[in-house]
Amino acid sequence: MRIFSGIRPTGELHIGNYLGAIRQWLLLQEKADCVFCIVDLHAITTPYQSKELKKNIFEMAAAYLASGLNPEKCIFFVQSQVEAHAELAWLLSTITPIGELQRMTQYKEKIKKYPKDVNAGLLNYPILMAADILLYQTDLVPVGKDQQQHVELVRTIARKFNQKFGQTFKEPKVLLPKTGAKIMSLQNPKKKMSKTDDPRGCLELFEEPEEIKKKIMAAVTDPGKVIKYDPIKKPGISNLLTIYSLFSGKTTKE
Repeated sequence: MRIFSGIRPTGELHIGNYLGAIRQWLLLQEKADCVFCIVDLHAITTPYQSKELKKNIFEMAAAYLASGLNPEKCIFFVQSQVEAHAELAWLLSTITPIGELQRMTQYKEKIKKYPKDVNAGLLNYPILMAADILLYQTDLVPVGKDQQQHVELVRTIARKFNQKFGQTFKEPKVLLPKTGAKIMSLQNPKKKMSKTDDPRGCLELFEEPEEIKKKIMAAVTDPGKVIKYDPIKKPGISNLLTIYSLFSGKTTKE
């Protein structure tokens, strides 16, 4: 069974990255053929500084290794060092309808967020992601819920390529964690945790304990005194319970 997953080197890792992806990768590397990648080509589709990007790549590699990824048990590399990713992306772009790309939820969100930096790379992001995955004959892709739509498009592209040129690529399936696939901001529990969007609502992986404690104590909760897991009516409390549950090994009921 082949696993592929990657992460953009856009800054320091936070607990959302760890609970939603890295922790799962640590388990998968023990029982599957895993390919993990720092996807720096994806990182240049949104505003960036070249010197900062290089720094982020090295820091992210160190963070991956410190988290427990073992190069003897998995393949671990930087995306741009393998030219085949960009080459395959170009080939796949010739069979992918523009309409399919324009309907991607993340594309719509990004053009609203970066109205002055809308570029072709941002639109073609899912095609490069398809190349990343299909290049390694991937069976399963561990991703957060926000990337699920992209993996469905990857399956569509693979199917279309196979119909046109003969059986070439596997159609990968999504592997979602049962809980913690999307850790929310401590300050706005209706938005995904992000250092860029809201540093106060983000717990960085290597942050000082005192700073983590301050952020937890200042986290947004919900009206009422009842502590109950209910993501719809009590998103703040539910987010904190999810985080505690995943780190402690206890269920949200416990």
